[in-house]
Amino acid sequence: MIDFSNKKALLIEDLAEARAMQKKMLVDFGFKTVDVAMKAESALELLRHTTYDVVLSDFNLGTGKNGQQILEEVRLSSLIPNTSTFLMITAETSMEMVMGSIECQPDGYIAKPFSQALLQKRLSKLIENKEKLKSINTALDKKDYQQAIKECLSVAEQYPILKGRCQRTLSDCYISLKQYENALELYDEVLEERQMPWALFGKAKVQFLQRKFTKAETNFKKLTFDNQFFVNSHDWLAKCLMAQNKYPEAQAILIEALKKSPQSVVRQKSLGNVSLKLKDYEVAENAFRKAISLSKHSHFNTPDIYINHLVSIVRMGQLSETLNLKQKNIFKRTVQKIDQFFETDLKTMTHKHELSVDLYITVKDKAQALSALDFWNKQANQEKAASPPEDLKAKIEALEGKKVDTSAEKIVIKTT
Repeated sequence: MIDFSNKKALLIEDLAEARAMQKKMLVDFGFKTVDVAMKAESALELLRHTTYDVVLSDFNLGTGKNGQQILEEVRLSSLIPNTSTFLMITAETSMEMVMGSIECQPDGYIAKPFSQALLQKRLSKLIENKEKLKSINTALDKKDYQQAIKECLSVAEQYPILKGRCQRTLSDCYISLKQYENALELYDEVLEERQMPWALFGKAKVQFLQRKFTKAETNFKKLTFDNQFFVNSHDWLAKCLMAQNKYPEAQAILIEALKKSPQSVVRQKSLGNVSLKLKDYEVAENAFRKAISLSKHSHFNTPDIYINHLVSIVRMGQLSETLNLKQKNIFKRTVQKIDQFFETDLKTMTHKHELSVDLYITVKDKAQALSALDFWNKQANQEKAASPPEDLKAKIEALEGKKVDTSAEKIVIKTT
């Protein structure tokens, strides 16, 4: 049996009764340190300051991020090393959704209800496998992909039962090193033996990276048809469609994916970006607003989401030549959040001031536009923003009886 006494565990569970029961199980196994979190935000805060050997997270955590979103964020921001074990706890009804992430999968799953004996057996097996894969994961944590490749080949030979896990890591290393032909050869080898969704996904991803968009689109579509819960295949299909300027199709795919899994910042942001391209500003505004809400206190809290949210509101006003009180208040709240999170970012603050002036020009509120311009100038004098255009005041003064052409196109932050 695995000795748990020298390992640290984090338990993420929103239900008090389940939390108490699962913590008792871990203590009974021998864990000396078991930290608990009820919500994603508190879990992420703990993970920023402590390295855990084992993380157990329920998939359903009430409102806000679910366990899968926590896993995706900690993987992308390296909040847990590859040598740590992440076990997802699910209800039977959510199992398919949890398994739907091809890119960021947990090390294992356990479905509720489960016994203490089953949990101990599952954890012991996962940690035992982690020990066998330790040389690979240590190299991955150092981003030494060449060494990781050598270790994958060695471990696969030593432990044939872990061959599939090693093949998947091996292909990821090839992609990280841009050795695309090696990756494709490996994916084809796997697919000849068995139609594994992760291998088809990887093959399509490589084809996308090689700019073979037609082939990539075909394979991503096959994944979305055959495996409806592999939601991130929808994201990559949308990227592929956008690369071919098929924006309406990309928007439809993202809307479909968000119906299945709405709590993804990246997905909401992608929908916002493609909707701006289509001048579908209402959909864009809604998507960016949701992305802002989801990104709070996360790795994804970036200025472009906020700026493009303001852009979409200004564009809505330009189409209708008016904005209602609710829309103006939403605009102000996003401005306040920009001040809170990005006060020292000169570029973002400049965009914010420009959009604030554009908003009041759009609704022909001369007094408020001049006030916003005056504040912008003061901020520029304090070197907190770049200076406004010299002719902007004249444009505002000319507002009465004349519609001013103020395109927000130039201030959309480019995103990938």
